[in-house]
Amino acid sequence: MVGCAVGAARAQAPGTFTWEWKPFGLQGVLVRSLAAAPSLLCAGTQGRGILCLDLSATWNGWRAAGLDGATITWIWIDPAREQVRFAACPGSAGFHRLYRTLDGGASWTPIDAGFPGGFPPYVYAVQGVPGAPTVFAAGGGIWRSDDLGATWTLLGAAPGEDCLEIAPTDPRTIWSGGETAIFSGFTLQSRDGGATWKTVWDSHLIGDNQTSDVSAHPLLHGLAITGHEGFVLRTTDNGNTFSEVLSAPARFFLDWDAANPSRAYAAGSPNGGGAYAFVSRDLGATWQEITGTVLANRTVLRLEADDTRLGVVYAATDDGVWRHYAGGIPACLDNRGGLEALVLWPGVCPPVGSQWPVIPGDAIAFDPAGVRREADRINLGEVECLIAGGDVAFTTIDTPEPAPGKAIAILARPAGALDYGASSDGLPRLPAAGDCGTPGQ
Repeated sequence: MVGCAVGAARAQAPGTFTWEWKPFGLQGVLVRSLAAAPSLLCAGTQGRGILCLDLSATWNGWRAAGLDGATITWIWIDPAREQVRFAACPGSAGFHRLYRTLDGGASWTPIDAGFPGGFPPYVYAVQGVPGAPTVFAAGGGIWRSDDLGATWTLLGAAPGEDCLEIAPTDPRTIWSGGETAIFSGFTLQSRDGGATWKTVWDSHLIGDNQTSDVSAHPLLHGLAITGHEGFVLRTTDNGNTFSEVLSAPARFFLDWDAANPSRAYAAGSPNGGGAYAFVSRDLGATWQEITGTVLANRTVLRLEADDTRLGVVYAATDDGVWRHYAGGIPACLDNRGGLEALVLWPGVCPPVGSQWPVIPGDAIAFDPAGVRREADRINLGEVECLIAGGDVAFTTIDTPEPAPGKAIAILARPAGALDYGASSDGLPRLPAAGDCGTPGQ
């Protein structure tokens, strides 16, 4: 039997519940930036250039993707043309400040010589309009290029920008922000493609309130969340008004869930401190902590949601990339009647007086819309491993609720089995990728 629910899971003792992130590669490497595309995740490192992971293939590890030896503060991948990528660097160790590749990282071209007056003082962030030649860069000012970076125009914005966002709902709406020379935070917005700029928020000369990130909603124009040192702000009217929706001692980075845009993520660290992470299930209005005990020991330097998968978000840290899948409504996975009689109960599994046999095994979640019947199997598509080699008899799981009209299915198998049971006509149910025990899961 397939249990249909809204999300992911991890093994817990009955009546208890915690959140945990999992290492996703590059452990031991300081990762400064992340960028996701529909089939790709790239990490910008401290002194090791760019490494990328092909998310469309069975796990094959992180591979070098250019600029070896460089420190990468920002990566942008054109989701419409994944071979087109831009990278910002500090301009040290013999490297330029801004690079472009048109061949997926096989070769990179420095493109900062075309700035007005020569090389820019520094470039921290870069982002383009998907499928178009227009690109913006920010740092010691804000610049615009309409020829994929061959030439640049300085726009009317003061220096000190640390982030950049082009609204997915309107490519003429550009967000940026950072802090002044006296560490006073500010957020800027242009609604005319960068021709004019308006300060929509500032910290009124109060220091240590840097605008570290801006994330505009993918569907609702005017809705955006901004990350700062110690808090997150939210606007629903294109920056005319802001309200504080989250407070914690961290420099916050933000993103929206690609598969359910009601969900948003926020994570970060104080200067030199441990991490905090949160999820919102109501368009950024309220937040629930998902830090857990493992990520709390790391320093988070960037946050990036998966470009297609529900409930998946990545953190760039001082110890590689970490991945989280969950953040929704707890449910109780009940297989006490057998794996073919799987039941899902709402809420955390309650304490029970009687004992039941332990069922060691695995549990997975998957999108039922991606299931395909093949000649020798039921192909479940790419799955999420929820419980690997644990007790699947009676345990609390956490499920990231899908968008309206969507669903998530859950299956379990006993230890040692290859398939997750069989269909009514005897075909084994088998994952295409992501199964428990697969490297990187």
